[in-house]
Amino acid sequence: MLNELSTKMILVEDLVDKINGRLLDKLVKHQELIFIEGPKHCIGCNSKSIVGVEIMGAKDGVLLWECEDCYEMFLKYEAEETEIELQGAKNYWTMSKFWGNIPKRKYN
Repeated sequence: MLNELSTKMILVEDLVDKINGRLLDKLVKHQELIFIEGPKHCIGCNSKSIVGVEIMGAKDGVLLWECEDCYEMFLKYEAEETEIELQGAKNYWTMSKFWGNIPKRKYN
């Protein structure tokens, strides 16, 4: 179970520069692996510091997992479903004054 400190909220633009094509190809190395509850450790560096990544403009909740040590990302959902969510959130824009009460420690 994730707690408030084990997730972060970001925009797609924070992940990738403006690119055409599949965003997942730039973000996720192991697209064949899906971790519904998050990996127990990072496949790349073996770290146990894994956090959920929420993408503003995509579905509510965690969309991807990220190692806090080497920044490798992992899927929570099938690749095609994740790609659709990322593409849909690509042009999402927001101002912090519209976010409601989100603790400053969740800002990235």
